[in-house]
Amino acid sequence: MDRTKRIPIIVAAGKGCRMGGVTKKQYLDLDDIPVLTRTIMVFDRHDAMDDIMVVVPKEDLAYCRTNIIQPYAFSKKIHLVAGGQTRQISVVNGISRAVRLCDAAPGSLVLIHDGVRPFVSSDLINRLMDIAAGKGGCIPVLCVNDTLKLTDQNRQVQKTLDRNQIFRAQTPQVFRLDLIRRAYAFAVKTHFSGTDDASVMEHADFAVFTTPGSSENIKLTTPDDLVLARCILDQA
Repeated sequence: MDRTKRIPIIVAAGKGCRMGGVTKKQYLDLDDIPVLTRTIMVFDRHDAMDDIMVVVPKEDLAYCRTNIIQPYAFSKKIHLVAGGQTRQISVVNGISRAVRLCDAAPGSLVLIHDGVRPFVSSDLINRLMDIAAGKGGCIPVLCVNDTLKLTDQNRQVQKTLDRNQIFRAQTPQVFRLDLIRRAYAFAVKTHFSGTDDASVMEHADFAVFTTPGSSENIKLTTPDDLVLARCILDQA
């Protein structure tokens, strides 16, 4: 009997300061449905997913249960997990809950995803899982079209970087659960703080592979992103 699981960890524990306003960006409405709810819906509709972890600020647990989860008929079990002071701590909390759920089943995967990326496609999710299952870790990336300059502390250009070897990382970032768990334990031991989950894997010398991401898989960070998000919805 196959006991391996596919566990999305949707991270939405940030304050959303760059969006402005009173409401945190993950709770803003997009066509009358909260952004975070839309993100959960993507994974809820995916046949390969098991239970879903949603990491939110501790003080928002009751709000999310009442306003983000309960009004919608999700088919999968949604676990609300209290986040921490940093994204890294929040992810570790989600991984810890996933470990208990998977009961050490070999080959289980976690899909660590930004709660404010509601337009990730099933095709991209499938490609990421296929590669991560065989290689241990995979992230979606986009090419860089602009010319890139490396400057010193005085903003003087030092050199032009080869943009053919530089990519913009997206989520979900998909890893074998046993590897990402070890990577985060090593990060704690060595006092390492990564900018994303892949950097934590890299720090632990675990391989991370890439697959092409999607220009529609946007992260809602500023008011301009909300305008683009509504355009994507209009074209759907």
